[in-house]
Amino acid sequence: MLIPILLVISLVLAIAGWGFAITLHMTSTPRLNPGALENLRNNPLWTTSDSGVLQAIERRNSASRGSFTGNDISEDALQLLGWAATGKNRDGTGFVIPLAMGAEPYVSLYLAQQSGVRRFNWENNGFENVSNDDIRGRINSGQNASAIWIYVIDIDKIPSGSIEWGWHAIGAMSEHQYLLADELDIQMRFMASISADEVVALLGLDANKQIPAGVMAMAQK
Repeated sequence: MLIPILLVISLVLAIAGWGFAITLHMTSTPRLNPGALENLRNNPLWTTSDSGVLQAIERRNSASRGSFTGNDISEDALQLLGWAATGKNRDGTGFVIPLAMGAEPYVSLYLAQQSGVRRFNWENNGFENVSNDDIRGRINSGQNASAIWIYVIDIDKIPSGSIEWGWHAIGAMSEHQYLLADELDIQMRFMASISADEVVALLGLDANKQIPAGVMAMAQK
């Protein structure tokens, strides 16, 4: 009787050990080659610069899952985060992100909060109400985020219909938001694993023309 019990215990411990090893591998920080950090720190442009851009890139990070405070973000900060992702710069002559063939933004930016959902309008740097429903719990994988940005690719607005340009735009949009959020002391995490069909239904989108392609969860630190 004792031997079967010991075998079961051994099996459980083995499974737990493998599970821990897999988790550790998936969450561990990739190691740099020996001397890699020294190579960077010895770069004279690094050591002599007081560039806020370099410092922001060094600090850039994603908040870990489950670590969000749930604290509200001010309306002023949300406006700047919308502008940083899809607004115009250079006194209105250009856009803050690179866009193919001089086109206007072909990725729409929605903001989900407890009070409902709004769409950021780059033409007036303001928000337009979409819904009064709180949909955060259905799109943020259980994160305690007070605000969640939703990136939606507008297929019919992309020049030549090249969907790849939509993904490129989202990369630039999300990175701008990351860098500004650091300045504003805001937690954030980009997540591409969302249910596109559910977001389409929640926002009343046209599934043939609009593709929800990712979300950015946020909360004030």
